Amino acid sequence: MEREIINYYKAYDEDGRLFRNNSHKIEWLTSMHYLKKFIKEGAFLLDGCAGTGNYAFPLAESGYEVIAGDIVPGNIDIIREKQKNSPVLKDIYVGNMLDLSRFSDENFDAVLCMGAFYHVDDEIRSGIMKECLRVLKPGGLLVISYINTMAGVIVGLDDKLNNMDQADKWFENRTTDGVFLYMTPYEIEKMALSFHMEIVCHLAVDGINYLLSDKINAADEENFNKWYQFHLKTCEDKSLLGYSLHSMIILRK
Repeated sequence: MEREIINYYKAYDEDGRLFRNNSHKIEWLTSMHYLKKFIKEGAFLLDGCAGTGNYAFPLAESGYEVIAGDIVPGNIDIIREKQKNSPVLKDIYVGNMLDLSRFSDENFDAVLCMGAFYHVDDEIRSGIMKECLRVLKPGGLLVISYINTMAGVIVGLDDKLNNMDQADKWFENRTTDGVFLYMTPYEIEKMALSFHMEIVCHLAVDGINYLLSDKINAADEENFNKWYQFHLKTCEDKSLLGYSLHSMIILRK
């Protein structure tokens, strides 16, 4: 699976994804808002699914001590180039979340796992949880992002619902393409509790943006900001959680 993930991101503009338009920007704005809200100032962070550094750099510039890693060598090449112009990261490495052996036990105040769960099954997710908890200090925060099953299925529907047979299989198999593997809010909470983690916050990171993307992207700056504030007001509502394409759970060890 690791090779498939690397090949996928070789052909994908991960660096620009979160800033492509208003609809995509909601994910980044919301994630940053909640990371800063719950992670104490100056904390020592591992961003283990850093992509091209779209969270690692602004967090480091805000005063956090950040180590950035990613499974995709091309993403790390981009991070290293950014580091030349803004040398704020403590360290940069290529590696996956299943093997954090480069780090000692109880090393970090917070661990960000914002991407690995998109691509692996429950068995590997459990292995990742164990490694994240090993390197996390007691009382530290583990932040996990995942893709919701129902939203993933809805996004794949065609205009006339001609592919409902496919959609039913996607729901059962928790994937539409074999590269992205989905979860439900219930499944992620069940896993967290099985590791005796406290659920600090569970939120719909981009809400129902994919259903309203044309309207959100057509909005002027003032109305977009109003929508974003409305989104922040509602994104922890459990009734919306399963329909957000991207969700985030913040857990305390």
